[in-house]
Amino acid sequence: MNATKRKFNALLQGLNSSPRPSSAPDQKPRKTADIAAGIAAPPSPFSSASPTQKKRRMSALAGDAASSSALSLASISSLRRPLQTPVPAAKAPEVASRYCPGDREQLLRRLASFQEITSWTPKPDRVSEVEWAKRGWVCHGKERVRCASCHKELVVKLNRKEQDGKQVSVLVASEIEEALVEKYADLIVSSHQPDCLWKKRGCEDSLLRISFSNASSTVEDLRQRYDELCSRQSFLPYEFNLRLPDELALDTVLEQLPEAFFTHPPPAATAAAAGQGPNRAALALALTGWQGLSNARIGAVPNSASCHTCQRRLGLWMFKSKEVDDDGQVLVPAAMDYLDPIREHRFFCPWKSPEAQSRIGATGEDAQATAWITLLQMLKNESSLRQLYEGRTKKARPVEAPSVPEQENTNPATPQKAAPALLEPMSNASAKTTAPELDEAERDAKDKERWARLRKVKSLFDTKSSRRTKKTETPGPNKATTPPKS
Repeated sequence: MNATKRKFNALLQGLNSSPRPSSAPDQKPRKTADIAAGIAAPPSPFSSASPTQKKRRMSALAGDAASSSALSLASISSLRRPLQTPVPAAKAPEVASRYCPGDREQLLRRLASFQEITSWTPKPDRVSEVEWAKRGWVCHGKERVRCASCHKELVVKLNRKEQDGKQVSVLVASEIEEALVEKYADLIVSSHQPDCLWKKRGCEDSLLRISFSNASSTVEDLRQRYDELCSRQSFLPYEFNLRLPDELALDTVLEQLPEAFFTHPPPAATAAAAGQGPNRAALALALTGWQGLSNARIGAVPNSASCHTCQRRLGLWMFKSKEVDDDGQVLVPAAMDYLDPIREHRFFCPWKSPEAQSRIGATGEDAQATAWITLLQMLKNESSLRQLYEGRTKKARPVEAPSVPEQENTNPATPQKAAPALLEPMSNASAKTTAPELDEAERDAKDKERWARLRKVKSLFDTKSSRRTKKTETPGPNKATTPPKS
């Protein structure tokens, strides 16, 4: 009876299950008639197993299926990874630990460590980031500075405290705030280790000064800033959004720039396709020290500009009018009224501060000249030199008329006396021609008088011994003596 039930169950399973392909090519699937007749039908392993064993086997099969699917997904992801080329992240500029108070690049790198607003909040001028950077300090965390040489750390907090994990302002009296500023100004120097060289001497105030002595490199830097701003043309404000000083006349600057300024090297494809003429807004920002912003992690930031001297960041989209019609009328204004590119610099920046840009011992207008004024003066001087040089080279030289050879008279002729020249009254033209002769006579008279004075002065330095030697010397018989000059 049990054998009959097993055969019946095997028959039902054979009807419900689809035939599996055999691994061997010569093996044929079994037929239902053979199974029904009981010919070589091995018992199914699931038929005689208990329900608990069936559950274990089913869970094992489900685990194998899950592991195989996980392996397949891992293999697919591993195959896809080499196809994606990861963008290498830009490294933050490293600050050298050596003591070099005259290195401007290292000063700018130390100053760049304070540019994150999440790590360093604005401070009073006496304890600002430039004062810390001049003494070798770098920003090393939340309101924390660290010496690059002696590795001494210091927390700088004035009127802020931490509440619930956030920095909140605290109202303090002006006397207390001034005392804190005075204390931190002293700690800038005294907090170094006793043997640290930054404690003895820091950077000079004139180290941030921008040099324009090399005209070619200055023009190249100006072109680089211009190209970086042109690549952000969709975010650049319009020219009427800019508030420029009267001394900065773009039309005059365009005339003073070299002819190949916008063409050599050739501009980028995006800038060339945008328009044929120069971008006046980008040129105005480049002349005042602004260029494209680059982040150490994400690279170029398309909607922002920065000053690489004072590390000031500028969001360009805030100053561009949102909607403008074809006639130039503003339909939707910008978030900010206008952009003053000079005012946006930091107080210690040479593009804004005459004290930071002035030379030692400069007086008058040179002492009040900022970096952008010096740049405009340099462009003006170079333009004048180019015009002077081109005027000399292009000046036409006087062309002499070709001399016509005189034809010889082959016929013999008797010599005749020359006719006497008739004296005619001197005209105005002939009087003008004799004027140079009179000038030459006056010049000769002055030369003689000058030589006479020189001889008189020379005679004062003649000693008695030199006079005696001159008297004893007699000229040889073959030497000709020159007559004395009258």
